[in-house]
Amino acid sequence: MQQSTVFSILMILLTKRKVSRDYLAERFSVSKRTVSRYLNILEDAGVPIVSVPGVGGGISLADDYTVDKNFLSEAELARIRSALDKTADDFPDNVNRALSEKLEHLGKTRERDGYIIKQDELYIDCEYEQAAFLRPRLRTLSQAIEVKRAVEIKYIDSRGCVSYRTVEPYTLVFKTGAWYVYAMCRLRGDFRLFRLSRISDIRITSKSFMRYESRLTEKLELEYYNEIYIELEFEFFPAVRESVEDWLGGDAVSERGTTLVARAEVPLTDALYKHLLAYGSSIKVTEPPELAERLKEDARLMLEVYGGA
Repeated sequence: MQQSTVFSILMILLTKRKVSRDYLAERFSVSKRTVSRYLNILEDAGVPIVSVPGVGGGISLADDYTVDKNFLSEAELARIRSALDKTADDFPDNVNRALSEKLEHLGKTRERDGYIIKQDELYIDCEYEQAAFLRPRLRTLSQAIEVKRAVEIKYIDSRGCVSYRTVEPYTLVFKTGAWYVYAMCRLRGDFRLFRLSRISDIRITSKSFMRYESRLTEKLELEYYNEIYIELEFEFFPAVRESVEDWLGGDAVSERGTTLVARAEVPLTDALYKHLLAYGSSIKVTEPPELAERLKEDARLMLEVYGGA
């Protein structure tokens, strides 16, 4: 998937020091434009990418760069270890074992440091249809986190109930394609994840607060590992190949005769249904059959809404 590809590109840059966009595009079976997007993600995360055009040029890292031990969350480390274990028999070399040992050392080092999150905030700018709506909220919350000021919000929950809250923002979170703020809710007296798209009004107050241990990583990982995963398989047209590879990764795509097929393990969430429906008639889900039936029913209801037979 995208996260694992970005991490793999970073590992290649750390070991090879300089590579071309053509090499990375061929290595991960994606377009050069997609490679550039992955490099932008690394730059947004604070990785100093050096790009030199022309003959003898290429993509490299700044000479003094080393991977910060907080570059990966505990959940991401666990997922990478699991992937390495499952694919160890597919490669004749010892690279998987070497990577596992490095990740194990990284995890132990972080435990000795005795903190959960070293960086108080992370800002990633992205371009999509809700950017104009979310950017002001991201800026306001980022400022409130920096100066440790409570914010007042008007919040609409998933049931449509409106409430007015005073919250103490700790961290901005990007999870399953949506932005959240992790904050202490003074109304509930506990930490909550508030989805930014459900915040209709927001204002920084003059009320300061003291940060305490939030246990963000522990709470998010608990929710992460409680998700139900399915083996998704679908056929798709070449026109959406780049989009599918951006989502699931080039390794998830194969050819079955003259048909393109994608197969991957994904969490079964409402976001998955919306993602698949967004492809319209460009894809056909074949596994699991229950998912295909639900999409078929959704398509039937849409046809009724638009006056179809």
